[in-house]
Amino acid sequence: MRLLIFCSFFSAFALFFPACMPPEEAEATQADKVNVDLRNVQVQRLLDWRDQHRTDSLLRNLNNPDATLRYLAALAFASTRDTTAIESLASLLGDRNEDVRIAAAFSLGQIGHKQAEKFLVSAFVANDSTSIHQRFNAIVLEAIGKCGTAPNLRNLAAVSTYKPTDTLLLEGQCRAIYRFGQRNITDSMATARMIEYAGKEVIPESARLMAAHYLARTEKLAPDSAQAVQLAAAFVRSMNPDIRMALATALGKSKSGPAFGILSKAINTESDWRVKCNIINAMARFNYDTVRSLVTPLVGDANPHVARTAAEFFINNGQAKDGDYYWRIARDRPNLPVQLQIALYRASNRWLSALNEPESKDFVNYRLRELYNQSKDPYERAACLHALSEYGWQFRWIHDKGFNDASPVVKSAAAEALLSIMKKPNFYSFFGENGRPVRREMYVYLHEIVKSGDPGMIAGGVEGFMIPALDYRSMRDSMRMEVLSTARGKLKMPRDVEAAMALDKVMAFFENKPAPPAVKLPYNHPIVWPEIATLRDTAKARIITSKGTITLELYPHWAPGSVASFLKLASTGFYNGKVFHRVVPNFVVQGGCPRGDGYGAPEYSLRTEIGLVWYDKPGYLGMASAGADTEGSQFFITHSPTPHLDGRYTIFGRVISGLDVVDKIQVGDKIDRVVID
Repeated sequence: MRLLIFCSFFSAFALFFPACMPPEEAEATQADKVNVDLRNVQVQRLLDWRDQHRTDSLLRNLNNPDATLRYLAALAFASTRDTTAIESLASLLGDRNEDVRIAAAFSLGQIGHKQAEKFLVSAFVANDSTSIHQRFNAIVLEAIGKCGTAPNLRNLAAVSTYKPTDTLLLEGQCRAIYRFGQRNITDSMATARMIEYAGKEVIPESARLMAAHYLARTEKLAPDSAQAVQLAAAFVRSMNPDIRMALATALGKSKSGPAFGILSKAINTESDWRVKCNIINAMARFNYDTVRSLVTPLVGDANPHVARTAAEFFINNGQAKDGDYYWRIARDRPNLPVQLQIALYRASNRWLSALNEPESKDFVNYRLRELYNQSKDPYERAACLHALSEYGWQFRWIHDKGFNDASPVVKSAAAEALLSIMKKPNFYSFFGENGRPVRREMYVYLHEIVKSGDPGMIAGGVEGFMIPALDYRSMRDSMRMEVLSTARGKLKMPRDVEAAMALDKVMAFFENKPAPPAVKLPYNHPIVWPEIATLRDTAKARIITSKGTITLELYPHWAPGSVASFLKLASTGFYNGKVFHRVVPNFVVQGGCPRGDGYGAPEYSLRTEIGLVWYDKPGYLGMASAGADTEGSQFFITHSPTPHLDGRYTIFGRVISGLDVVDKIQVGDKIDRVVID
């Protein structure tokens, strides 16, 4: 009966469709079963067509008598997102095989077009008294959240009849409301429902997690004081740190007294480092003078992620009156890691006034230059350049040192640091009568970046040409377009796709044309099926690092191209000696870049591969990218659930042991080798 209520909400869309009726079930033959055997040539061919974006071939197989091939063809559109497939996929929502129906519903959600909404609404199985269609219904609900309109958000939020045992339905409802929120479609009833679920311990944790993420990540959503009281109670009662960390962020958005009350206590008592990081970041919403005393001790926290988050809190949320305070923390704690010291000096450099505190300002910049010159670690030198960029007059030093550094990590950081100086909103008032000469000098530096041919410097810096306040379009330069187009022609594709996209935008800007669409890389790297054939039934790999071993299970069924590439690179020693070049506390560790700066790739690109798997737990192995179908050798591992990555970034494995090692990884830590078991 509770499901019939949901059906009635959708009746307006069901006038011409067999709404709320389950598909007919029949005894399944062998051809009606889904069996994705990656050794099967037909299965390989379907997955190759997905990889090649062969829409016509995929569409023809939506009617294949073999359920496995129908399933794979339907699921392929979750990756290709071709709107021409909507009506054909909709016809599979009544397929006799539920796996096929699920694949079709999931792909319709991934395509994200409002045309799919009516088909999904009609497909929801309301007459499901035995609950055998809950998995399908949950996928349908989430898909509606990805493509539906505001009236159906309210309809979803109004459903209050699901029981705590309806795990999949509750999860589907929460995922749907979360997906609406990610599309900036909100409703007060939906928010109230998510607050209610987040605080009810009888609600399954998977649903509460999505409710908490809706409250944490939905833009412009700010719980009021009464709602903050409910969230504070939920935060205290929850034993699951994955839920607590999202609730901490949601409480920060409230900016209310009850929210601050619970967070100010928890910041000292919380045992999970990830939750503590979120609490620190949430403190930015409250009175700085009160918060400062809570955050400062955490700069010396034993967990490096907590300490880094605390130091960066002052970079992002400090005040001028404390500009002299931040560097003194580093001075008084000489045993702090160098990266933490740099972060504290950076906070001072941002907030200190050169006019009112010139001696301190000079000391901070002297100390950063000294740290740069002493360091043999390119990531420390790169951090110094970013810290120096907080004081615009360091632009020449950044250029001279950074552009001539041997490390691509530092070169790219120098370009990024100069860009940050150029983007400062007070550029002309800061440089005063020297503003126009500095503007011209920066223009010369931008040309150096372009002529260098270095893809990291280009991708990280050439946006400076387009800064409105600097008005470089007005400068007379007859050679400008030739220099840009020559540099563009020398880039090696698909390896240098980020640099190519950056140059394309700059050239369009100078030609007064609209910004070009993202570069679509041609298909250039088939799935290496022999690599997949070497895998055992349970595919495993070990990343042996300087901090310990991370053991992974791989997902060749969801992402055969990514897994095959990972296997090949590992077997040839590609990853040996590479580093984790990016670490974001309570988000990801990222490695596999041949340059070490995040702008490197092998000589080929991979397609984005989206399967029926979600970033709903810590430890997922994903492919880094610069947009759809630009993946290469870089991968990341998540610290915590990251549902905002769902459907956008390939998942090709998950950590099964060594999460504690993942948590220890810091920028610059080495990958000794990757071993395939």
